[in-house]
Amino acid sequence: MACTGYDGGQVKGSLERKRKATNGMFAIYAPEQQLSLKEPIFTMRVLCLHGRGSNNEIFQMQTASFRADLDDFEWEFVGGTTLHTEGNWSLHTAAFSNLPLYSYYNPLSPSSIIEAENDILRITEEEGPFDGVLGYSGGAALASQIIIRDAIAHPFKSPNEFPFRFAIFINGASPLRAFRLSGPADCLGDGTTNPEDLIKEAEGMFLRASATRKKNGVNDEDQPDREALLRALASFKGHVLDDGTPFLTDGEYGLTRWNARTEIVKDKGEILISIPTLHIRNPAEEDMHHGEHLLTMCEPGLRREYHHGYGHDFPRGRREMKKIAELIRETAERA
Repeated sequence: MACTGYDGGQVKGSLERKRKATNGMFAIYAPEQQLSLKEPIFTMRVLCLHGRGSNNEIFQMQTASFRADLDDFEWEFVGGTTLHTEGNWSLHTAAFSNLPLYSYYNPLSPSSIIEAENDILRITEEEGPFDGVLGYSGGAALASQIIIRDAIAHPFKSPNEFPFRFAIFINGASPLRAFRLSGPADCLGDGTTNPEDLIKEAEGMFLRASATRKKNGVNDEDQPDREALLRALASFKGHVLDDGTPFLTDGEYGLTRWNARTEIVKDKGEILISIPTLHIRNPAEEDMHHGEHLLTMCEPGLRREYHHGYGHDFPRGRREMKKIAELIRETAERA
């Protein structure tokens, strides 16, 4: 099951090239850019991951204003291919694009999550190096999952070997932690737990009304199968990790959040991301999984925040976009 789509792209400026398909699975698209009259010494390459229930066309529109102030950056957009309908609540997704909406993975399938992480890591290896990553909402969650996974798997890497040297998280959703039960078992506990609360939370997040209603202009065949999602959810059982963190399992894979234990014991949690990060979020958000939880996982001395007032929607306004562009440049320079 392909998690991302790759159909090639072209960049104009200091270089011009076309990318070829890689296994027919991915779609990186680099929108046309014009360099300023003063040629930069080097170009920052940034991988861009759209939100859950979105697409590349929408994300390019959402980011166009601040990207215009960063014309010495190269932006490469990777599109998801897992069908999704969420986004009707947003001005950007309801009124702008008539294309189908996508996610990078089925959030109720741990194997799909792992596959998406593998796909993006493969892109960083075959199409990189990338200096940074830009993610919105679910795209920020996927970006942080990749950063965390790589850091744990390769603790002695130098910064130049990281998948990304800096990260920009806009309304960043909390990263999911998917793993094989047949893998290293040192983190698995012996107990079981009632999965009812976890299932109820997952159903409220991934099967709420905005995630299942039909988007105008999208064909029936481009809608996700809600009944299949409900069956997958009902098949989960509850277990615990050795630190007491509950997780859902389908018998082969486990699924929880990174630093999920902090929600139970109200602890600060473990620092999992040690590169410069910029967190663009709304501090009035009641749901901690729309930015606050991800913030706590990042090295305090390397993280910066910018607050906006648009809830979980994308920030907007020319003055706000110019400030965000300045902060993105500052974050890249810190890396």
